Amino acid sequence: MIKILLATCLGLLSLTLSAADGCGQGSALTSVCGLTAPEDIELAGDSQSLLVGEMILGGRLLALKIDSVTDEPRELYPALSVEGAADWGSDDCNVYPNQMTFHGIDLSVRENGQWQLLVVNHGLRESVEFFQVVTDELGTPESLVWRGCVLAPDDESLNDVAALPGGGFLSTTPFVGSELWSIAKALVGFNTGYVRQWEQTSGWRRVPNTEGRYPNGVIAAPDGSQFHVNMYIDGLVKTFALDGTELGSAAVLNGDNLSWGQDGKIRIASHRAGMLEMVQALEASPETNLQIPFAIVEYEPANGEVKDIFVHDGSEFGAATVAQQVGSKLVMGSFKGTRIAVVEVDE
Repeated sequence: MIKILLATCLGLLSLTLSAADGCGQGSALTSVCGLTAPEDIELAGDSQSLLVGEMILGGRLLALKIDSVTDEPRELYPALSVEGAADWGSDDCNVYPNQMTFHGIDLSVRENGQWQLLVVNHGLRESVEFFQVVTDELGTPESLVWRGCVLAPDDESLNDVAALPGGGFLSTTPFVGSELWSIAKALVGFNTGYVRQWEQTSGWRRVPNTEGRYPNGVIAAPDGSQFHVNMYIDGLVKTFALDGTELGSAAVLNGDNLSWGQDGKIRIASHRAGMLEMVQALEASPETNLQIPFAIVEYEPANGEVKDIFVHDGSEFGAATVAQQVGSKLVMGSFKGTRIAVVEVDE
C-alpha cells in the first residue's frame, strides 16, 4: 500500500508550475524577484528590514527594507559574514560553513543584548548554525559573525528552529531517513517526527508527546514557557509546554512556518493543495515558480481561533511558506521560485 502511494506521489499527478516569467505588480500582489527559493523570512530589530534565507546549496542570507523591497537586497551571507568564536554552539561543531542551504531561521536577542540568528542548514552538514547579527543603533542588520553550530542527531533532517531564553533552542524533525518514504508512511497514519530541544549544557533531548505526522514550523513564546508547532500532514497547529504537556490545538491545513505579528497573534502559511501536488513540488528545481494555492492564517493561541487573512490561487505566486506582517504589508516567501510577494491587508 505504501509503495503504491509513493509511486503515485512520484508520477501520476501533473503539477502546475511556471517559469520565471516576469516580475512586478499583479492583480493581488507585488512580486519581488532576483532570489532563489526564499523559504523563510524574519523581521529585523528595526521593524523595517527583512532577513531572507535561500533554500539552495550556496544560498544567501539577504536583507531588504519593507518600504523599498524593489531595491537591490543586501547580501549578508556570505559577502558580509565572518568567522567569530564558536562559543554559542556545541564543542564538536566548530568549523565555519563556507556553503549553506538555509531552511528555517529565527531571530532573537540573547541575554547579553546581542542579536542572534539561528539557521537550519542543509548544506555540507545537517546542523543548526548560530550567527550574531551586527546592527546599527536602530537595529538595522549590517553584517554577520558566525558563533558556532550544533550537528543534527544521527541521520535526522531538521526543518525549523526557535530560540529559547538562555541560548538554547527548539527544532522540528519532520522525518528520519528518506523524505518521500516518510511522507508515504504519514499518509497512511504513521507518525514520522517530533520536536527536539537543545541546551548547551545538556545537548539534545526529544520533547515528550510531540510526535506527529511531519512536524514543520515551530515558534516559541517570548518567555520560552510554551511553543507552537505545525503538524503538517495532521492538519493541526499544536501548543505545548516545554515539558511536552499539550496545551491546545487548532485545525490548520498543511501549515508551514509561523511568525509573530505585532498584535501578538501568529501568522501561518497554509498550503491549499493535495499531498500529491506538494510531493511533486518538492521534486521541482529550486528556480521553479510554483502555482500552488495557499492562504495566510491568523492564529490566536489564547483562544485557539483561526481565520484566513489572505487567500491566493497561486497564479502570481504560489506555495507560500512564511508570512511576516508589518502594519498593512504581508511579505511572503516560498520554498521554490525566484520571488517573494508583498500584499496589502487590513491591519
